[in-house]
Amino acid sequence: MMMWKNCRIGLGLLAAVLLSAGMLLEGNVGAEDGALGMGVQAKQTPFAGTTQATAAAEQGVKVETRTITKSLPGASIKAEYPHISGLKSKSVQRKLNSYFTARAEDFVKKSVKEAKQNQPSPSGNKYEFLANYTVTYNKNCILSLYEQTYAYTGGAHGNSYREGLTFRLKDGKRLTLDELLRANPNYRQIVDPAIAQQLQQTQGYFGNFKTIGPNPSYYVKDEGVVIFFPLYEYLPYVNGFPEFYFPFSQLLPSGTNPFDFTRHK
Repeated sequence: MMMWKNCRIGLGLLAAVLLSAGMLLEGNVGAEDGALGMGVQAKQTPFAGTTQATAAAEQGVKVETRTITKSLPGASIKAEYPHISGLKSKSVQRKLNSYFTARAEDFVKKSVKEAKQNQPSPSGNKYEFLANYTVTYNKNCILSLYEQTYAYTGGAHGNSYREGLTFRLKDGKRLTLDELLRANPNYRQIVDPAIAQQLQQTQGYFGNFKTIGPNPSYYVKDEGVVIFFPLYEYLPYVNGFPEFYFPFSQLLPSGTNPFDFTRHK
């Protein structure tokens, strides 16, 4: 991974390469899950470790993995979290690293508390608490990733939770999807019907989707965004996290660079 040099390098080129691809629905769950439901293009992501999915030559900040582990009688806890370096602003770098560290420490603290309160396991199986992350975009002064946690405390399977995190590296601000797509305040008029149509074509759909809501979960990937939903919200557990990819060219006016915050503030 390259060290971050200049936030403005390459910003003018992005609009020219925005893709015009369509939407993709994927399921993404922990390794403990079984077969995937029909109607969903899905992938299994094992909870074996952290991945970084951006080409090294295009990265603007160095991301390393740090780990916290705890071993208790009847329970194991492991949290992997990002630690960044190479930012021009050391205050922003400290701010982001403190944020990531605090999230990991909070996960471990809550996991220890739950393990102690609920031991011994009714099934006799060892409890397991895992947290990791995947970097999905790391260039153009933007760092985007999702953190995923998994907890097994007995029963047929564990439970997973995912949260998308996208930051503007200039000042460390965490960006909502509305802020990223600020050039088109009406992007939901594109997203909502497209997601509804795709869900309706997916086996097991619960039938209750209306809108992505005021603060949808997302991450940046390639030249677009992936909007995703929690387990069980619209599809059975076996389908994993429903994911919908939209290229920026589908959501924003022609020629718009979503990462240029000198325009469309």
